[in-house]
Formats: sequence, structure tokens, C-alpha cells
Amino acid sequence: MNILLTGATGFLGSAIMVDLAGDHRVLGVARRPPSAALHQASAGACWEQADIADAEAVRRMFAAARERLGTVDLVLHFAAFYHYGREWRAEYQRVNVEGTRILLEAAARAGVMRFVFAGSIAALEPSPPGRVLTERSTHCARVAYARSKSLGEALLQRHAHRVPVVALRIGGVFSDWCELPPLFSLMRLWARPQPLGGMIPGRGGAGFPYIHRQDLVGCVRRIVACHKELPPYEVLFAAPNGATLQRDLFPGYNAALGWRRGRRPIFVPVGLARYFLFIQNRIKQALGRTLYERRWMLAYADRPLVVDARYTHRRLDWQPRATHAIEARLPLLVARFRQQRALWERRNILRNEGRYEFAPD
Repeated sequence: MNILLTGATGFLGSAIMVDLAGDHRVLGVARRPPSAALHQASAGACWEQADIADAEAVRRMFAAARERLGTVDLVLHFAAFYHYGREWRAEYQRVNVEGTRILLEAAARAGVMRFVFAGSIAALEPSPPGRVLTERSTHCARVAYARSKSLGEALLQRHAHRVPVVALRIGGVFSDWCELPPLFSLMRLWARPQPLGGMIPGRGGAGFPYIHRQDLVGCVRRIVACHKELPPYEVLFAAPNGATLQRDLFPGYNAALGWRRGRRPIFVPVGLARYFLFIQNRIKQALGRTLYERRWMLAYADRPLVVDARYTHRRLDWQPRATHAIEARLPLLVARFRQQRALWERRNILRNEGRYEFAPD
């Protein structure tokens, strides 16, 4: 297949690029050039620097794709702007909304066979207790990043008659170095001595489905392989069934870290947690550091994103591997956290601050 991949230097896009470049013709698009490591790992791939929110740049990008690949069969759209605040920023509209619209229109003009949009399960609101989210669940996003992904999916629906689309709602993606901001935050916190080291807001009911980066790559590869069998507008989950809650992670993390078996989490009232977080944010801001945690996140302290992804698993004949589940990988993550702390910190801080540098799992 001839594939155009946006966001090809990012945490998700780079892993997809390396995998698909082995047996497909791929043009990687990003605002920054690939690192030497990424260039070497994706040998044979083509690269273009472009701002997807610039219509003229996208026109040149598709012209370059035609020149280098001949045609563009698939567009995998993984480029996006994000930050951890709740407020809407102009870049959300410019990049995530307008950029997606520009790409969809260019893909339709180019006769692309399938447009795959990297959405997010976080764009959904948690279901009431006892109910789950499915691929047919509709958006009710209140946070800026999630809202931008919701608007992106709305664009897909409007363009599906011109170019077949897939909205791929992705869970929390982690690697064997962690590199997932909420998990990074928990691992650092829980490594401290108690009482700080055992704190969990609310009753520990915050959570979402985790997916290993290698499993996400496998999901995308299956979409590439069977895209002709999918309907013109399709919504899929890149996730396992259910959700992993913070209180479920704590015992396994505690054991991997080597703390005594009787160590229990300390559940902190949400109001008190907001106060602690306010002080922590002020200190980090004074030091010029980017902090993932925000007080608005505590509204989801006991409201997990629980999914039923069976439709996707059947449709793609794919599901995340049990050996790559977050509970199974925790010992390896903790081992690297303890034994290679400086490298672990560097990789996670770069990811946390939006400056990811490609490195294999």
C-alpha cells in the first residue's frame, strides 16, 4: 500500500512509521524532521515537513506523495495539538479541527481509499455505574483536547460520502518505559515513602483502558490490511475491554517496587487532593516545569472510562495481547524505573512536555 502518515515523528506516529515502512511505501509527514534514529529505523520511507493546517502546504504534500509513491491509498492522520489544561486554545481549532478538514478534502480530491483518524477514548464522557462505552457511544466532551477530537469525528461523518473513513478511538497508550503522562505521574508518586507514596484521590476509581504501543501498531496494521472490508464510516476502539483503575494498579506496582506486602493505598478526599495539587502546581510553575496533573482531572476521580471493545475485536480479528496488558508489563516498567532512572525520567519528561524523541520499546 502507498500510505501517507501525519504526526510521523510523534510517540504514536513514529512507532507506526517504523512498523509499516518494512512492507509498505510510506510518506511520513511532520512539522519537525525525523531524528537520525527514526530515519534509520524506518529506512526506505519518504519524509516531508509540512503544517497540516496550511492548505497550500498540504497541496504540496500530496503532490510530493504522488511524485514519490505514485498514488496515495491510505491516509493515517496522527498529527494533533494537545496540552493538559481544560481551556480551549487557538491551536486546537487551527490544527486539530481545520487541519483535519484540510486533510480530508485533499484526501477526497486525491481519490484516497481510506482516511484513518486518530481519535481518543478520552473524548467520551464516563458512563453511569454499571454501563459501558461502545463504539456507538456519542461524544459529550467538556475538556478542550477531547472536544477537538469530537469535532474531528464530526468532520469524518460529513466527509464519509467522499472518502471512506475510520475514527479510531485510542485508549491510554504506554510503552515499556511508561511514556504515558497519567501513569508517569502515578509511578513517581507511589515510589515515595508513605504517606505521600500511597495517596490516591477519591476511592481509587479513576481509570481507563491501557494499550501497549506495540498493540496499537498491531491494530493499525489490521486496519491497513482489511480497510476494504469496512463500511464507509466506521468507529473502532484501539483498546482492551474494560478499564484498569488506580486502585487495581496499586498492588501490582507495590509488589514490583518491593515495598512490604501490607502497604495499602491512602484514599484522599477529592477536596483535599485539589488543595495539594494547587500547591504542587504553583511550585512547578515557579521552577518553569510542565506539570501533567490539573485540578479539573479530579472531577473524574471515581468515574472511569469503561469500554466494551468486542465489536472492534471481531471486526478486525485483532485484540491486545494479554502479555502486553498494563498489569503484565508493570514489573518491567518498574525495573526500568529503578535501574535506569535517569533515562526513564528523560524519556517521560520529553513525552510529558510534547518533545518526544523516537526510541524503540
